[in-house]
Amino acid sequence: MNHPAKICIRLLGTGKMMVIHKEVTYMKPSNPFSTLAIRRAFSIYMPMVVLVSIFTSIPLHSQPLVKPVNLVYLAQRADVIVQGRVTEVIHEGMPGYPNIPTVKVTLEVERMLRGPAGDAYTFRQIYLGLHPKTEKQDYRIGQNLLLFLPIPSKYGLSSPIGNEQGRFHITSNGSGSPLVINEIGNIGLFTNVAATGAADGRPVRLDEFISLVQNLMLTPRIR
Repeated sequence: MNHPAKICIRLLGTGKMMVIHKEVTYMKPSNPFSTLAIRRAFSIYMPMVVLVSIFTSIPLHSQPLVKPVNLVYLAQRADVIVQGRVTEVIHEGMPGYPNIPTVKVTLEVERMLRGPAGDAYTFRQIYLGLHPKTEKQDYRIGQNLLLFLPIPSKYGLSSPIGNEQGRFHITSNGSGSPLVINEIGNIGLFTNVAATGAADGRPVRLDEFISLVQNLMLTPRIR
C-alpha cells in the first residue's frame, strides 16, 4: 500500500531544511486470518469437506467399496427398479459444488418395476471415472440397463445398490432372447436365493429374471 511521506534533509552550512515529498510503499505483514486467506482456504478445502459429507451420507450399499449382495437384498432394498434405454448422459459438476464431478443419466423407461411412473427416469451419481479396460461405471447412450437404485440422497445423488452388483446390462444371445447380467458377471447373485434354477456367474433370460424379481418384491422391504 502506498502512503505519502515527508522527508526532511538539513543542508549543511546553510542552516536550512529541504523538504521532499515522496510516495513510500509499506508492505503489510501477511495475516493468515485475512479475508482473502480465508476465502482461498475455503475454496480449496470446502469441496473435500462436502465430498466426505456426501460419502458418509450415502448408505454403505451404495458406496464404492461394498460387501457382496444377492438378488434378494437388491429386490428388498431398492426404492427404484427400472429397465430402460439410456438416452442422455451428462458429465457435469454437482449443483452448488462444481468441483465435485457427477454424471447425470436419463433412461427411456421400458419397465418400472418399482418407482415413480413416467416415460423417463433421471438420476445423478458421483463420477469416479471408468475402468480403463472394461469401462465399468461408465454410461453410454443406447445402453439397455436394468437398475436397482435407492432414493436420491439429500444431495440429489443416487447410484446402483452394490454399485456394479445393482447395474445390469440387457443383451441378446444368438436366438434373440434377451439376457441380463450385472457388471461382475452375476457372481454371488443367486446365493441363498430359493426356488431358482439360475446359476451364479452366468447370464439369465430377462423374462425369468423379471419374474423372479417380482416374486422377491413381495417379501418384506429392507430400509
